[in-house]
Amino acid sequence: MNQMAAMMRVARVDLSYFFRTKWLILTLVTLNLSDMFVVGLIYTNMMSFNYFVFYVPGVIIAGMFAAALDVGRRVHLGLSEGVTQYYLSLPLSLNGLAFAHILSAGLGGLIFSSILLLVAVSFVHGLFSLSTLVMIPFMFFVSMGLGGIAAVINLFSGGGDRFWAFAEGVQMALLGMSTVFYPLAAVKSIMPSFAVTLITYNPLSQIADALRLAVASASLSPYSLLTISLTSLLMLVIGFLCYRYVFSKVRLLGKV
Repeated sequence: MNQMAAMMRVARVDLSYFFRTKWLILTLVTLNLSDMFVVGLIYTNMMSFNYFVFYVPGVIIAGMFAAALDVGRRVHLGLSEGVTQYYLSLPLSLNGLAFAHILSAGLGGLIFSSILLLVAVSFVHGLFSLSTLVMIPFMFFVSMGLGGIAAVINLFSGGGDRFWAFAEGVQMALLGMSTVFYPLAAVKSIMPSFAVTLITYNPLSQIADALRLAVASASLSPYSLLTISLTSLLMLVIGFLCYRYVFSKVRLLGKV
């Protein structure tokens, strides 16, 4: 078995764990859809703009983030149950193992968000467009970058039950410090300038706003797509290095 074949095998098995929890996935999809319609439609009647159309891309991206972050749970269980140690016994490099998990995160996030997107195109005029199709590869890339966040949490939480507390805190912080649920104009009116800068360059903000441009039939800016790619690449590289560090400790010590 060569490196590429071993890496794809790990990614396929890792992703299969994502689907083994199909009832959990179905529940999460249902919750995201009910949130999309109930909250979006109620708030639309309370605001001066169509909040439902604004909110739908936000829910799709929030769902993508949660699904991509789930790779951290699978790696955490793999470390606890010895699956990672088995992977390290294969003819697979540390780089290959780290990238396989990040690839699995990208696929998981893209599949989950695509389910939400398929439902949403029936209700939001303009969401099914060429611009939206152009965004799909970028959504996959952002999902891989978000999978890197799971690696950072794995490294700094030290494993155990602390992983879940760290993951929940990071998820709330990144969603709260974004334009996923709030317009940037509203954020600027209450947040200091440095926080507005962080929110603007948050990949979650960028990919959600790009989907909103697709709904509005506005052209996607090459600068925006470049920024999405660079910030996602930064998270991916950091996550890759964190996973590599964790797996190198497992190879050396047998545990973390």
